[in-house]
Amino acid sequence: MKSLSLRDISVRFGEVQALDRVEISLEVGQVCMLVGPNGAGKSTLLKVLLGLVRPEQGELRIDHQMAIQDYAFREKIGYLPENVAFSENLTGWQVLSFFARARGVRKERIEEVLRFVSLEHAARRAVRGYSRGMRQRLGLAVAILTEPMLLILDEPTGGLDQEGLSVLWEVLRVWREAGRMVLLSTHDIALLERRVDQMCVFKRGRICARGTPLELREMAALPIQIYLTFDDEKVVDRLRTSEVLSSWMTEAEEKKDQGLFQVRLVIPSRALLDYFQQQPLFSSDIRGFRMEEPTLDEVYERLLEMF
Repeated sequence: MKSLSLRDISVRFGEVQALDRVEISLEVGQVCMLVGPNGAGKSTLLKVLLGLVRPEQGELRIDHQMAIQDYAFREKIGYLPENVAFSENLTGWQVLSFFARARGVRKERIEEVLRFVSLEHAARRAVRGYSRGMRQRLGLAVAILTEPMLLILDEPTGGLDQEGLSVLWEVLRVWREAGRMVLLSTHDIALLERRVDQMCVFKRGRICARGTPLELREMAALPIQIYLTFDDEKVVDRLRTSEVLSSWMTEAEEKKDQGLFQVRLVIPSRALLDYFQQQPLFSSDIRGFRMEEPTLDEVYERLLEMF
C-alpha cells in the first residue's frame, strides 16, 4: 500500500450532516493531522476509515484503485481510540498477549513493544494501577503491535507526560522513516506542528483548509511581532520618522531601571522583507532583538474565521 484516499465522503446522523463530501489522501511516509472544533467531523472520518461508520456516499481507494474495507484491509490498520479502556484486572503483558494471539504476533514482539513504549517495568502490574498516561502508552502499544501500514490515532497526546510524548514522537518518526502512514486527530495543534506533513482543518463537516503547517501559516497571513531594544531614545524618534517602520510601530516603552527603550513592531508576514531592508539603518544601535511568529493555534483560529 503506497497511497490511500477517501473521496467524496458524506455521513448524516439524523438531521446532522457529520461529513459533507470530504476528501483526504495519504502517501507513504506521511503524517496527516486532522484539526477542528468538537463535532466538526474528525472522529467520524476516522470511524469511516475503520469501517465503524458507513457513509451515505464516497469511496476508498488504495494505490489509486477502488478498494473495500475487508479483513485484509483492516489487518493493515492500527488504531488508538480517544478513550483507552482495558480490563482493570489484567496486567499490561496480558493485554498485549491477548491482542498478539488474536493477530498472530510472535511473543518476542510483545517485549519489543513494551520497551518501545517504556512500560517494561510495569508489564506484570495490573492495569488498575496504571496512571492515565501509562494506559495511553499501553493503548499505543496495542496499536503498533502488528507494525501496521496505517496508524490511526484519535487524540494521542491525551494524558501523556513528557516521557509519554517522547514515546509518541518516536512512533511518528519510525512510521515515517519506514514508509508507513499516520492519520491522527488532535486538539494539541502546537505540540504536533513540527511532526506532521499535512494538516486538514475541519469545520461543520467539511475540510475548509489543508496544506503543510507552513502553507497554512501563509494562508492565514497573520502578522509577526518584532521587539527591538535601544539604549538611546533618539533612535526611537528616528524609527517614528521611518517611512516603512513607523506604520508598524505600535508602542515604545522605556525600561527606566535599565536605561533601555523597547519598541514593538507588528509586521504583516508578507512585508517582512521590507523590514529587513529598512532595519540596517538602525542595526548599529540595536541592543536586543526578538521575533515572535503567531502560534499554529492562532493560525488555526484565523482559518476558522476565514472560511
